[in-house]
Amino acid sequence: MKYTEDAKKIISLVGGEENINTLIHCMTRLRFTLKDEAKADTAAIEKLDITIKVMKAQGQYQIVIGNRVSDVYDIIINELPNLAESKETPPEPSEEPKPKGFAQHFRHGYDEFIGVLTASMMPIIGVLAGSGITKGILAGLVSAHVLSDKSGIFLLINTMADTIFYFLPVILGFTAAKKLGSDPIAIAVIGAFLIHPNIIGIAQAKTQEIGLFGDYAVKIMNYSGSVFPIIVAAWLGKYLEKYIKKIIPEMIQGIFAPIIEIIILSFILLLAVAPVITVLSKGLADGISILLSFNGIIGGAIYGAFYPILVVFGLHWPLIPIVINDLAVNGQSVICALTSITAVGIAGSVLAVAIKTKKKKLEALGYSAGVSAFCGIAEPSLYGILLKYKKVFYMTMIGNALGGAVAGGMHLVIYGFTGSLIGFPSFINPKAGIDSNFTAYIVSHLVAFIAAFVLTYLFGFNDKMVPSDKEA
Repeated sequence: MKYTEDAKKIISLVGGEENINTLIHCMTRLRFTLKDEAKADTAAIEKLDITIKVMKAQGQYQIVIGNRVSDVYDIIINELPNLAESKETPPEPSEEPKPKGFAQHFRHGYDEFIGVLTASMMPIIGVLAGSGITKGILAGLVSAHVLSDKSGIFLLINTMADTIFYFLPVILGFTAAKKLGSDPIAIAVIGAFLIHPNIIGIAQAKTQEIGLFGDYAVKIMNYSGSVFPIIVAAWLGKYLEKYIKKIIPEMIQGIFAPIIEIIILSFILLLAVAPVITVLSKGLADGISILLSFNGIIGGAIYGAFYPILVVFGLHWPLIPIVINDLAVNGQSVICALTSITAVGIAGSVLAVAIKTKKKKLEALGYSAGVSAFCGIAEPSLYGILLKYKKVFYMTMIGNALGGAVAGGMHLVIYGFTGSLIGFPSFINPKAGIDSNFTAYIVSHLVAFIAAFVLTYLFGFNDKMVPSDKEA
């Protein structure tokens, strides 16, 4: 309850309840959709002690708070209970002018795409992270001969941790449909169809195809853990449902509309969308992996240096479904392993600032942001410190480049979704236990942390520096 006054100020400064369409939150941000963003006092919001940064992206007014976001969110919902009832409801169409020209159309389309990915993925990120850590801990216990991989307890817990990946099309179908405004249950059923034992059985057979009409047959793939096909289904469902409701009498819509939607979309996915998207997403992930394998040192250095910039501009979101698909299909990911290094490098930089500064507020922010980065959440560090002190950002890029180069040279991979310090079990090989990959994890992450910390402490920061948001 100590954030009650801050929550009330935020409500007032965004224009009051009457100016708020919806409110959701992710791990670090309050994400408002406002009726009129001009009514929000951004400068005053950024001056609040609890606020790190205000961002405007994907049609949302985003207030970056950090670890305390869920507490502030709960208080706002308690103050404005009507938001709780509509927090997952898509906002009403805005009256803003339609985009003109290719550049504006592309930016608008990209913002919409990222908005769907964000809203679809965010509710399951915590479960994905916990599942990856759990599998890593199990692998470590087996490697240490504390637990047998043939035991019942191992089988049960390992199955629990695998469940989120296996049933991903079902869960994502539900969350994506909620975001897009299509029928969540119908889209979830379509996701379940994609991973039905009959479909999986065909995908695992020698022919991997099923006959439809005469000699015409369609190739069936294993869609367990797939991401993009079901999101496309949720998008198509939004338009298909409107058409179906126009041609079916209202009194029987509740019975026939969902099953017609399920049949039509299932065939569309099976025949056209799912095979193409699955091949493309797997090809992109394989392409990045091949590039890193071709010259892992250079590739790792480039990725490590520039990934924080992708986060700042919201360009990192398209990588997340690829990582999840890579983990589900191949059981490991190079991209996620390199991303883990960047979080540790960022932690090194902000902790160096916290130790060196004499400013109490900046010191507190540095320590809390550092802890968040060790947990894999870098946004408080990025928006609270790195973007305000450019030299700190540059030192972080150098530290991450060195760590990424080491990781690329040692062929580091990750076996779970969570990295950084808290996700160390995700680097334990599920089959071989603690091996050279875990050594690569320790060395690469230490290099990134130490380099970023030392460079920032010696060259990147001092209290005489003026933060960018205070520059004239």
